[in-house]
Amino acid sequence: MTGNIPPSPSVSAPNMRFLLILAAGAALYPLPSSAAGSPFSRAPYVQLSTDRSIKIVWRTPVPAVPGVRYGTRVTRLDKRVESSGILTRLHSSLPPGRSSSPGLFSDAPGGTHQFEASVTGLHPDTTYYYAVFDGGKRLTPEDQSFCFRTHPTPGTDKPVSFWVVGDSGTGAPPQARVRDAMQAHLRKHARHLDLYLHVGDMAYGRGTTTEFSNNFFAVYEPILRNTVCWPAMGNHEGYTSKGESGEGPYYDAYVCPTAGEAGGQPSGTEAYYSFDYGRIHFIVLDSHDLDRRPTGAMARWLKADLEKTNSSWIVAYFHHPPYTKGTHDSDRELQLVEMRRHIMPILEGGGVDVVFTGHSHIYERSMLMDGAYATPTTAEGVILDDGDGDPAGDGPYKKSAGLHPHNGTVQVVAGNGGTGVGRMGTMPVMRRIVVENGSVLVDITGDTLTGTMINLNGSTRDTFAIRKAGTVEHTPVEEPWQHEQLPTPKVPSAKPTQDTEFAATIIGRGTSWAYLTGTAPPDGWTAPGFDESVWKRGTAGFGYGDADDSTELPDMRGRHTSVYLRQQFTIPQATNLRQIARRLRIAISYDDAFIAYLNGIEVLRVGVDSGRGGEVRGIRLHEASQRFDVFRLKNPAKALKRGSNVLAIEGHNANINSSDFTLHPSLVLTR
Repeated sequence: MTGNIPPSPSVSAPNMRFLLILAAGAALYPLPSSAAGSPFSRAPYVQLSTDRSIKIVWRTPVPAVPGVRYGTRVTRLDKRVESSGILTRLHSSLPPGRSSSPGLFSDAPGGTHQFEASVTGLHPDTTYYYAVFDGGKRLTPEDQSFCFRTHPTPGTDKPVSFWVVGDSGTGAPPQARVRDAMQAHLRKHARHLDLYLHVGDMAYGRGTTTEFSNNFFAVYEPILRNTVCWPAMGNHEGYTSKGESGEGPYYDAYVCPTAGEAGGQPSGTEAYYSFDYGRIHFIVLDSHDLDRRPTGAMARWLKADLEKTNSSWIVAYFHHPPYTKGTHDSDRELQLVEMRRHIMPILEGGGVDVVFTGHSHIYERSMLMDGAYATPTTAEGVILDDGDGDPAGDGPYKKSAGLHPHNGTVQVVAGNGGTGVGRMGTMPVMRRIVVENGSVLVDITGDTLTGTMINLNGSTRDTFAIRKAGTVEHTPVEEPWQHEQLPTPKVPSAKPTQDTEFAATIIGRGTSWAYLTGTAPPDGWTAPGFDESVWKRGTAGFGYGDADDSTELPDMRGRHTSVYLRQQFTIPQATNLRQIARRLRIAISYDDAFIAYLNGIEVLRVGVDSGRGGEVRGIRLHEASQRFDVFRLKNPAKALKRGSNVLAIEGHNANINSSDFTLHPSLVLTR
């Protein structure tokens, strides 16, 4: 992997060619946290940049006397930040918020020291080089990739390039291929990044400190040492980090503006914030675990922030997409529906130009649109320009110069940064749908914004542009262009209810089951009397990738998509079977689909259109949560009997390269 080297205005043409040759090389003194003998548990990375300041952050596994030296020449670092001016955060055995000094989340390895150096008094739009020290010992090499470039003065009309990545933090090969493809594209066109935007799910499966170190910081280290990543929290980070308290590994990892120090309205929290770069105003929201209603604190702040900005462009981003039919359905999931219903009217009323999201593992890009707040989403009356938006095709989407309410927005779902991709349907407002891993490069030059999706093979899979000039008035398009429709997926007959308290548990959570992975078992495996003696036994749940399964299946990803479970239970002879059958339920956490059998008879099918075992077809995606879904069974009285019974379940993953899988069943009686 190569670094991203912002060119200095003073670099001559021959030296620039040398820099590009160097950037194309394989080694830019990478300092991965896992490297033997490295002084870092997280190598230095830059954060919270402005036109006059920046933060440099790093971690060591042992105490150090931190120091930073910097300057405008790589060979002359003549300015210093001494240890007295560097915030040190320590791992603490106390719960978050209970330590007397700034602490790290409790899952940080013992002995971890995080250092956050504030470099101030800088000149706008200037390249600086830096080195990190432990006392008098230099820890980083004399290398030009350890640098940063301050923002231009707010309001300056300067070209900018930024990278948008979502749902990447798996540590799997597609993540590295997406990264390398974008870096190769930048080298080919002699380009550099000014900003890195991540729309969430950067540390699968639970956003732990170790997952952040391995799946984010180690993967992107040569980029992060000179390019600020401005993050939005995803649901996987939300397992261990909480927006309301601002605590957890996600909040340890990043330093985000809370007091308007990078522009915009002070938010008082790192969960949502804004910042300026030249003529662009960026807005970052927490769509995961905060109140999304118009009366909530985040929405009230958003309105005030939009009223305050006088930028020429507004780019907003967050994790949960208001419009998608990829691996998630924005017409059926609460967070997505609420972002569309409550937040999009505020953003469009403030003149937002582009909205980037992730969560749904796909690339989807809309036409120019406004006012699509209803559920289900339709294209009628909300599409302002149904062209392809490609400068080489129908031409850029046109908007008025400056910021104007409801003058059109482009929605981009970029949840394809490294995890398994998929598609369950067709979102009618989308002009481009690509079921491939990749990421997005955005350029804003003068009056034009251009977005380019580069897939993991380095191919350009979509290009769109917005041009803002003069006054443009739109009328919604009658019968707008529509993308080719996928067949409407069948809705499973079984619909879950909320997890609740039960009168009795027949097969509890965390029970030991007989299980088989890979090849489908022979006929009769669901019936009593089947010989399961050669099957393995394990404690539920079964899965991989989320770090919350009792029985890990690490060899499942990339090899097979199915797991088969068997469990015996007994119904006393004196039991009223009809009464028991009416109250019998399966409570389950699952990802993605399953079929359940009672004594060889199918009683429940969720997320599987047809077939059984190795012949299943039409697997729909579903993300497991900490809340178990509860399903009523189909005619269980026909299958249930007094004495010994067998519950058999086959679980299926929709994608062989999916980042996670979970199957955790239980059998209960309602009150």
